[in-house]
Amino acid sequence: MPPAPKTPPPPSGLQPDPAPEIDPDFVPNPGEQPDPAAPPTGDQAPEDTTADPAQPAFAGQQPYASQLPYPGQQPYPGQQTGQEWRPEPQGDPVKRQRLVIGGIVVGVLVLIGVVIWVLLNLLGTRPEAVVSTPSATATPGPLPRDANSKDFQVGDCFADFDPNASKARAVACDTEHSAQLGAIHLYGADESFPGTNALRDKGREVCRNVKLNAAADKYVLLQQNVYPSTTSWDRGDRRVDCFVVVDSGNTITEDVLEK
Repeated sequence: MPPAPKTPPPPSGLQPDPAPEIDPDFVPNPGEQPDPAAPPTGDQAPEDTTADPAQPAFAGQQPYASQLPYPGQQPYPGQQTGQEWRPEPQGDPVKRQRLVIGGIVVGVLVLIGVVIWVLLNLLGTRPEAVVSTPSATATPGPLPRDANSKDFQVGDCFADFDPNASKARAVACDTEHSAQLGAIHLYGADESFPGTNALRDKGREVCRNVKLNAAADKYVLLQQNVYPSTTSWDRGDRRVDCFVVVDSGNTITEDVLEK
């Protein structure tokens, strides 16, 4: 006969012991664990955590948030960068601006120098005016006679002299007269009319070159300038004359110019 089935013992009323909680800081056998501060031994090779630079990134791999490609390196397809790379500016813009301004200033100075050089060359090629030095060489010929003003010579003596007339009565200097021509300045034939003031100044300059002799001390002598007008200049008159004159009358009876 088969044995009769066993009946379970009656419950004791006690609860089963629950599974013990595992302490996360629990270390089994602490004395057998390696010291984390000690250098690795020969049997323990350090784990290489760097990626192979020659190995491409896996498809779909995203870079770290702060990772940027090297300057000039294009990111892999699908790679996003946290900052767009731009080429570095070439040179200092302030320095470039100063160089441009300096070049402009140098160019202007060179241009001014060229203009001045051209003007000096043009002025330097003006024809020299002819200046007659004072001398007591009167116009040869019979005296007295009427002489045209363009034919007056240094040393000529004139009676009843009128500086505004185109002719004068030339006489011997040892006879009574009122004026004697002391010096002449001739402008160039191709020169333009210099103006009345310039002609007057030139007449005074010419008179300063006149030298008088001892006989001139007997008289109260004045200087009289005669120069062209615009009308006579257009007709070819280029003379500036300096006369030694008395205030009135033919009171001079001798040559007053130094020989």
